[in-house]
Amino acid sequence: MKLITSYAGKKVVDYLILEKPKKVCLIFWHGLGDVIMFLSPLSELRALFPGTQIDIALQDGVGQEVLFKDDAILIDSPNEAIEGYDYTFQIHFPMSEHLNGAYTKQGWCCVQELGIDPVDDYTELPNYKSKLVACHFQATALPDPVNPSEETAEQIWNEILEAGFIPIEAFFQHKYYNPVNAKFGFVDCTIRRAKPSITSLISLYQHCAASISVGSGNFHISMAIMPERTLYLEKEFLVKCYTKQDIATVDINNYEKGKVKEWLNTKVL
Repeated sequence: MKLITSYAGKKVVDYLILEKPKKVCLIFWHGLGDVIMFLSPLSELRALFPGTQIDIALQDGVGQEVLFKDDAILIDSPNEAIEGYDYTFQIHFPMSEHLNGAYTKQGWCCVQELGIDPVDDYTELPNYKSKLVACHFQATALPDPVNPSEETAEQIWNEILEAGFIPIEAFFQHKYYNPVNAKFGFVDCTIRRAKPSITSLISLYQHCAASISVGSGNFHISMAIMPERTLYLEKEFLVKCYTKQDIATVDINNYEKGKVKEWLNTKVL
């Protein structure tokens, strides 16, 4: 069980060729961008040495293990050999910016540390379900019987975050913008500054995991795209005024804390 930290004399492949270890681990204690760049060199190294189990160790608590189908080893220090492996290699992933484009960073690591031909491409990342939740809290024509209080809207916004989703205010300030509908102070992700466009609004909803909306144009867009993932914020106008479908609703006159979080966890995840 040895920890290798220098590659001035021998590269990783030299150990694999000469020693023929059964199991080795590469410690990769770096940021997200470096990890993504390292995916292709790691895949190439594994392909060149199919008889050796080549694992990777990452910093615990960062979440990078999802890029490796959750089979990466999580560690608290990069400076110790990992038990159960013949060799542990500390990969420094040296910078290549000073080479002015002669090598990419991943290619430079291949040459300087791994000892293989430069690998410069990117591994395609897997697709994941969207975590965006489109929020529309304010109606243009009849705000009073429709809009929630800022306190209730903020509670809903926070519950979206607590459920692990990403709230985005899907509110365009179009030609008939009602000044009453000023942005709530807690909203920190919005499309208000974007050029108003119906096609843009539709495309946003098409890429969202869910929609939470008062009775407005946005609600009807949502119903036409994902009725099963639409939550109607009900105040004075009942949802059955707009649809006979069985749509989830919450009462924003007397909002019961936790309802939006519960809905997201049971109906959307």
